[in-house]
Amino acid sequence: STVISYSDDTDATWIKKGKRPYYGYKAHISVDARDGYVIGGHVTPANRADTTELERLVDTLSLPEGAMIFADKGYASENNRNILKEKKLNDGIMDKAVRNTSLTFVQIIINKLISSIRYIVERSIGTLKRGYHFTRMRYLGLKKGNMEFLLTATAFNLKKAAAVVG
Repeated sequence: STVISYSDDTDATWIKKGKRPYYGYKAHISVDARDGYVIGGHVTPANRADTTELERLVDTLSLPEGAMIFADKGYASENNRNILKEKKLNDGIMDKAVRNTSLTFVQIIINKLISSIRYIVERSIGTLKRGYHFTRMRYLGLKKGNMEFLLTATAFNLKKAAAVVG
């Protein structure tokens, strides 16, 4: 049997976003919601769901007990909420509407409050994409992709810190 190969990158995978197919990787990034510094993260094949990556993100950070974790609705799951409880971290994961059930008025208000804080996170991620061209991997393989993320995040943080000091 013949194996169809779309790329030399065997770690990359396909995913569909909306109606468009994408091939590659996805970055899961932790950003400090106060100052906007990248404090952690990793790269996975594109087909890995966000819900499966929250625990790995949280485990790589040295967060104090009671720290608030803000996350978009891609990370919303009962399992992730339980993980935060077990680790004694506060749940700031946005609620996600489930099929045939809309969000309640209270859930909508809570999501808006979380969004008003998460804009700092989204702004940092947007800068990584626009200013540092972190929308496309320059290297083949997951190991090199993770190294590229770490170097890009380091450059971002250093430039941000230099702007604050200078």
